[in-house]
Amino acid sequence: MLTWTDAGAVERPTRVQIRVQRAYPGRVRAGAPVPTRSMSTAEIEENLVFFTAGMSGPRSTPCTHLVLSGVGVAGRDDTPEILTRARELGFTQTVLHAGGEDLDHFDAKRVAGLADVVVVPVQPGPGGAVNLGTRAIATCRAEGIDVVANTVLSEAAIRSLRPAARAMARALPTAATFTYPFPIGGNRTSEVPRPAAVVAALGPAIGELERAGVRVAVRGLPACYLGRLAHLAGRSANRWYVDADHQRGEAILFFPAVARFHKGDACRFCTLDGDCDGFFATYLRRSGFPPLEPIGQ
Repeated sequence: MLTWTDAGAVERPTRVQIRVQRAYPGRVRAGAPVPTRSMSTAEIEENLVFFTAGMSGPRSTPCTHLVLSGVGVAGRDDTPEILTRARELGFTQTVLHAGGEDLDHFDAKRVAGLADVVVVPVQPGPGGAVNLGTRAIATCRAEGIDVVANTVLSEAAIRSLRPAARAMARALPTAATFTYPFPIGGNRTSEVPRPAAVVAALGPAIGELERAGVRVAVRGLPACYLGRLAHLAGRSANRWYVDADHQRGEAILFFPAVARFHKGDACRFCTLDGDCDGFFATYLRRSGFPPLEPIGQ
């Protein structure tokens, strides 16, 4: 089922992300608006109902996947209650995004049997972020929760990527995702590492994880930039995006309202076109970012 946007028709998603808290630092920043406040338990439940029972009609599609995000969401008192209610309403997969601020006192027991997946940041760089992240991974695995380690590919991260990957491999997450920074609201000046440097750092790090049996994905970079790692690129699933200022029928689509990928004519001839998001036009206008090229031609 399709819905119309200013970028044309897109498939109506069956995923909804609810940003329950106002602040959201330390995540993969995109172009999402900053809400004016956090959401109450009652508001969250109203949105859970809206995106399940409220969309069970001939012109709509009920959501089956729920993502809870926002600073401190993993430690929020009502998170177990929200996840329980989501199950009752028919959500078949629930994902909880823990943040760096959650990791000091993260208690996986609170969400065991309620969250199908916990996403844990493992961010190389100054401080003990890697240690906190890997400890949270081990805690989740001990409770039988699938856990995805997520690393944003910042300049600081790629300098320490292999030892961080080695630490992740010891903790054995279910999967690991490496995400290239999104441009923020079309910002043309934010500094991000050049793709060639990122790919050079990714190779040894991914080798450490794959030898340990950890599934790996790379997001935010096009397949043609990844060379021998091209098979790790993938399409990002669209989702409804809810916050305190965009609830129920006012929710926005993550693609294209929050983030928008670009593909050129050459991409139509790429053997991996169906498995690649493309890239950000903002970066393609900069030096050090080559044009998109078809693979397999």
